[in-house]
Amino acid sequence: MYKKLLFIMIISFVFFNISYGEEYITIDSLLPLLQKSPLYNIYKIQYENSVNNYYLSQVNLKPNITFQASYNQGETKATIGSSTTINTTQNTILSLSYSQIIFPFGEAGINVKTAELSLEQAKNNFKINYNDLYLQFLQSLYNLYLAQEKLKIYEESYSLAVKQREVAEKQFENKVINEINLLDYKQKEKLAEINYNSAKSNLELAYKSLENLLGTTLPRIPVKIDIKYDEIKDKPEDLLNELYANNLSIKNASLDLEKSKLNLDKAYLPSWGITFSGSYNTGNTSYNASFNTKNYLLSFNTDQTFGDTISSNQESWSIKVQFSIPILDGGSSNINKTQAELSLKQMQINFEKTKKDVELNFWKTYYNLIQAQSTIKQKEIALEQKKMNFDAQKIRFGLGLITELDLKSYEIEYMQAKYDLEDAILNYNLLRVQLNNLIGN
Repeated sequence: MYKKLLFIMIISFVFFNISYGEEYITIDSLLPLLQKSPLYNIYKIQYENSVNNYYLSQVNLKPNITFQASYNQGETKATIGSSTTINTTQNTILSLSYSQIIFPFGEAGINVKTAELSLEQAKNNFKINYNDLYLQFLQSLYNLYLAQEKLKIYEESYSLAVKQREVAEKQFENKVINEINLLDYKQKEKLAEINYNSAKSNLELAYKSLENLLGTTLPRIPVKIDIKYDEIKDKPEDLLNELYANNLSIKNASLDLEKSKLNLDKAYLPSWGITFSGSYNTGNTSYNASFNTKNYLLSFNTDQTFGDTISSNQESWSIKVQFSIPILDGGSSNINKTQAELSLKQMQINFEKTKKDVELNFWKTYYNLIQAQSTIKQKEIALEQKKMNFDAQKIRFGLGLITELDLKSYEIEYMQAKYDLEDAILNYNLLRVQLNNLIGN
């Protein structure tokens, strides 16, 4: 039993090292870093500010209770003839107030509805910003992968050019080729070296670009991406229906239009108001209540007075109705109405323009996607041709008809064709993400 368990542990350890010994940079490994990146944090803070503004607008509809305490002391001196009388006043007043807007109408209610629309816009903006950030992330990661694969091709090309130059030098010594032919091989080697060094610089630049986006340092380990694609089979008419229903930019333009309508309603709110109020006083206690129809604010207040000048037998009450209307306001009311109407027209125009701009962007992306899909088909055929040619040259090499350097040249052509296909697929996938972002998926 012990030997069997030990055997299983050894096999598991060997398998683990074979499977996980080499580390790679993958999309899944970088996504947690993306959600900690500087841009993501900025977008998150912007959204949280909008949430706080929404909660702040709700405060006006919630009860407001205030406690106040005051202490007063003073004296009054009165002189009549030769007689002087001094009265000292000393009292403490405790006050408790309650107020609340009891109906969500009027300006306060419109402000709350506007804040709700603004919060919905903030959610959409956060999604738009994150979609753009994710697209940048994919673009940077794909560029890093392509730079890595390009370096492999140029490394093989440079190694081949070095060996070809060495063979050419021996041929020149044996007078098989002339000096001009030798210079051609040296020039090819130099060009291959330049391309190789440029590819190394491009790879490092691709690492740094991705690091700048993520806001962290990445290990210089290989990038691994699952290179595949799904053909687009949806009809453009169906995609357009999704576009109009789910596109976030169109939704935000619609919300702007709704906010303009609310702003127009606010401008046309009645400028007059009626206030109902009443009070009751008994001894050292007083009660006051009021309600106005302009902002639908209900208020209660009670005062308790302690001191040496309080009369405990006096009672009084009163009821008051007050009507107020501005007669001259300098034209501000008409100006506000005009501005609100112009803003509404502007938002209507902006809404229609946004729909057209988004639709145009959709068609550009869709046609580019169809073209990219055709390019993939072309690159697949080219890769198959290069593979067949490479396999044929392997047979010829086995028969001794070509040299190892000749075979290496055909292998590099195959590697380049494979690179071109991967480049086409990754470009297609980026366009597919752009299309999904447009239609709100």
